[in-house]
Amino acid sequence: MATPLPQWMRLLGAGLTGLLAVLFVVVLQQTREQGQRVQQLQDKVQTIENANDLERTNALEEQLRSTVERLQALEGIEQKVQSLSSQVQTLRDLQRARPSLFPYESGEPGLRPSRPLPALPQLP
Repeated sequence: MATPLPQWMRLLGAGLTGLLAVLFVVVLQQTREQGQRVQQLQDKVQTIENANDLERTNALEEQLRSTVERLQALEGIEQKVQSLSSQVQTLRDLQRARPSLFPYESGEPGLRPSRPLPALPQLP
């Protein structure tokens, strides 16, 4: 039969086993803490990225809003131009139909009367 180990060897073995168990628990705890820290940092990074994305989105929305306002202003101007063009065409048609209503020629610079103007009445 094998001879039993001396008492000090059994105590040393138990102490080393306990030490290994404690070290295992410490390493496990540190791993969990590091995992939590990594998760916190990832959350912070995600929050910062979301904030940056939101800022970019807001800037793009503002640019789009400004562009839409300018486009609407241009559309309003275009409608006014079309209205004025229509009015000019109507006046030209009237001028051709009734030249007596328009004593000035419109085709040349420096509006000149197409017929002599009537004389002004004498002042008293």
